Amino acid sequence: MDVETIIKNSPVKLSDKDIKALRDGSEELEYQTWEEVKSAITAGETGRLRRSPRDLRNYIVWHAEIGKTHGSVVEYVRRERLHWPDPIIARNAKPFAHPDDWKVIWNDWPYHLADGIMHLVVWSKSRIAVDPETGLPTEESTRMIESFLDQTFGDALGCRRGEDLVWFKQKTESQSVKALEHIHVMLRNVPVERVEKLIGQQRSQTLQVLVGNSIGVGLLPITQPGPRRPAK
Repeated sequence: MDVETIIKNSPVKLSDKDIKALRDGSEELEYQTWEEVKSAITAGETGRLRRSPRDLRNYIVWHAEIGKTHGSVVEYVRRERLHWPDPIIARNAKPFAHPDDWKVIWNDWPYHLADGIMHLVVWSKSRIAVDPETGLPTEESTRMIESFLDQTFGDALGCRRGEDLVWFKQKTESQSVKALEHIHVMLRNVPVERVEKLIGQQRSQTLQVLVGNSIGVGLLPITQPGPRRPAK
């Protein structure tokens, strides 16, 4: 897949910087610190969160290929990552009210984050109400989400929301998997082993790692999370 086709087939909106990096073949991108991540999320400017050019290319190519093998990315996520039955039916219409209605896994294609920052995704069978004008969770949805996060990550891992944990829900137009409800969670100051134990998934099983180690679909070696900039 050539560069222009990759750009055209991106499932996410590409910034001008992303497009330039893909066209130039540049691999230089500073790891994003905790303060940069927190600032972008707090300001509602999640477009400032970026993948490395190489990971972004791999993600776009993978996205196109998985549609051919599984019919859609939604079907792949449902069947291979979440292991949820089809059709997906929530036991409780209220988000996170029933343990069978949600699942936490590693983000398969995380942003270019400094060492110590972990990117998780919370998937929900129940719909999360959003404000029709802003596309963001309603006040009631926000309360339910934050209560869930406090119980799930605060109680189990000691993460303090706003200090060691930040979250966001992409607007529909910015989502690459639109048909399945999900929110993004960023953690820091927690041993990765504790997170793996909590969610029951090894970080090494993310697609970023698995696809990067595989042969096929013309992917480049994956840029691994690195210690260049601490999560401060």
